[in-house]
Amino acid sequence: MDTKSSLTENFKSELEKVTSNTILDPKFKKKKLLLWAIRTMITIILYVIFWKYDWIKWTLMFSIPLSLFSLFTIIALPYFLNRKINLTKKKIVENESKGIIIGNL
Repeated sequence: MDTKSSLTENFKSELEKVTSNTILDPKFKKKKLLLWAIRTMITIILYVIFWKYDWIKWTLMFSIPLSLFSLFTIIALPYFLNRKINLTKKKIVENESKGIIIGNL
């Protein structure tokens, strides 16, 4: 019985640590969005300056998707992480109520 409670408490404490992680902090998100905007503006300025070279035009095929992927991860990662944490918490509560030992999952 002691193992069951210690595993459950261990999972709960780990979830609390992840919940308080900087990735889920709104200030962290604003900082990352600001840095993304600055990085994108610098990229645009460099593209305007070096547009006369043909190979620069081909690099747009890589830089635009990478920039959009970066923006997507900044915006969507906290949402998906929160959802995963909440599902895990629900599963822990369900397993506790059923009396299932988490170590056997």
